[in-house]
Amino acid sequence: MQADSLFELESEKSFLGSLLLKGADNLIDIPLVPEDFYQDTNRRIYKAVLDLVDKKIAIDPVSVLNFLKENSLLKDPEREYDYIYSLYKDSVVSHPLGYYAERIKRLSERRRYSKLLTSALELIQKEPGENESVFNQIEQSLTEVSRSADVKGLMPVSQDKAALSEYIKEIMESRGQVKGLRTNFTQFDEMTSGLKEYEMMVLAARPGNGKTTLALNIASNVALIHNRPVVIFSLEMSRMELLLKLVCSYAQVESNKLKRSEVTKSDAPKLIEAIIKVTSSPIYIDDSGALSVDDFKGRIRKLLTNESLGLIIVDYLQLMNDPKSRDGGRQQEVSSISRALKQMAKEAKCPVIALSQMNRSIEQRSKDQRPQLADLRESGAIEQDADIVTFIYRGEKGKDEEEDPRMKGMAEIIIAKNRSGPTGSFPLAFRPELSRFDNV
Repeated sequence: MQADSLFELESEKSFLGSLLLKGADNLIDIPLVPEDFYQDTNRRIYKAVLDLVDKKIAIDPVSVLNFLKENSLLKDPEREYDYIYSLYKDSVVSHPLGYYAERIKRLSERRRYSKLLTSALELIQKEPGENESVFNQIEQSLTEVSRSADVKGLMPVSQDKAALSEYIKEIMESRGQVKGLRTNFTQFDEMTSGLKEYEMMVLAARPGNGKTTLALNIASNVALIHNRPVVIFSLEMSRMELLLKLVCSYAQVESNKLKRSEVTKSDAPKLIEAIIKVTSSPIYIDDSGALSVDDFKGRIRKLLTNESLGLIIVDYLQLMNDPKSRDGGRQQEVSSISRALKQMAKEAKCPVIALSQMNRSIEQRSKDQRPQLADLRESGAIEQDADIVTFIYRGEKGKDEEEDPRMKGMAEIIIAKNRSGPTGSFPLAFRPELSRFDNV
């Protein structure tokens, strides 16, 4: 594409001419900023228009010229006087204001992209750092430009009538059915209506209570049953350990028996089937350990070029790092990490499940040790960013089992925060030897 095809001066002149002729009553629907105009004079004229609208002053050639003069924005007064009056008298305005605005905006975005690509080429040629760091910088810049292209700015709600009607119609027709991504844990799906594409869910439990197992069970259900791509970042367990859990869970074979080579003849075909099923599923695993926010974003964006993702899992949040915010202390770093996970849910258009540690203070409570939101480690930012906070509580590990033998082999799943639905709890059967949670 030629450089001169990245602007249309006639569209800019017709847009400004329309404002000078007809006023700016329809400007609320227009998401343009002065920087979207290619010609400097047009940028200054449009800035004057916006400021006059803000001051509730009518738009015409005189008010615009006075504003430019009073604010020392005229660079060539005689020529620009003539130019503004020519816009008023000679501009051909044969289309609605939105038509010209759309063309101006589209070309502005292309100029930004072109400039960014040029900078990216210079960075590739001159930056001495590691490839992944360079590529992450470029990918982040490209993503920010693409995201800004989707921003509509302030829009009147009158434009939402059709979309709102359709959304309400879908809700009414669904009759309480699960609309989001199914985890196949029945009561969880009923309470949350499934995981939504913009949601971040925090899953927390004390060590040994099965948070990795539950996350892997959800991943397995999403990938194997619903055939949706799942990304798993494991900062603690190795790739082979995760695969072993997935296979044993699917085959319902005890992992310890397998590790001790004590599997029976009847177990062998189940394991073979599980291996085939798991390794043919759309699951991606990253067990590289130390994971920075930029690494996380870069790897997801790279995958998004070829895949539409169903779910992202991070095991676990506190092991991630963000060198850019580290100087502000651990609380600020965790806040930055939590915010990045939430932003990625929106960018990737799929839910993110972040596993989280809990404060040790929970173990010091003499009575009810059921987890609470305050028990999340560095809880402030995590609780704020999360759409759903889920805890696993295993009564059999404490006094509850002695008081109620029915708790043996059971776990209580507590939904402590649910931005778009009810909170509450429900039981699941827990079989750690099979790396499985099951509905009851």
